[in-house]
Amino acid sequence: MKIYCLTIGISLLVGSAILLLYRIQFMYRARTVSAVVVDKIFRNASTETRSSRAKVLKLSFDHPSSGLTSYVCDTSILTMLFDINDKLQLSILGDKVLIKHWGYIILAPAALLIFGTLCIYVSNQI
Repeated sequence: MKIYCLTIGISLLVGSAILLLYRIQFMYRARTVSAVVVDKIFRNASTETRSSRAKVLKLSFDHPSSGLTSYVCDTSILTMLFDINDKLQLSILGDKVLIKHWGYIILAPAALLIFGTLCIYVSNQI
């Protein structure tokens, strides 16, 4: 069990570093556009699926190749930081869109880092 926790912990730490480097590289290679928060919506508002309680940001922006487009953010943690009609910066590369905000860039890598550190701590306690 000790080796298992250590292996998972190291894998999560490496994954965290790779994801952070990928996101930073994406921000530098991508085109930056301005977006406006149009609404705060529930993620699964469909009648066929169970709707979630988490609200996410719905953004409207001018896509460089396809014109006026909307984008629904994939995380609800940033929702409390922004109000309707606030302006944001988006990084667009091909079909991929990331919010150009420090909190969004480090959110997933920080979670992986915490879980990896916790796994390594548990392996040392066993």
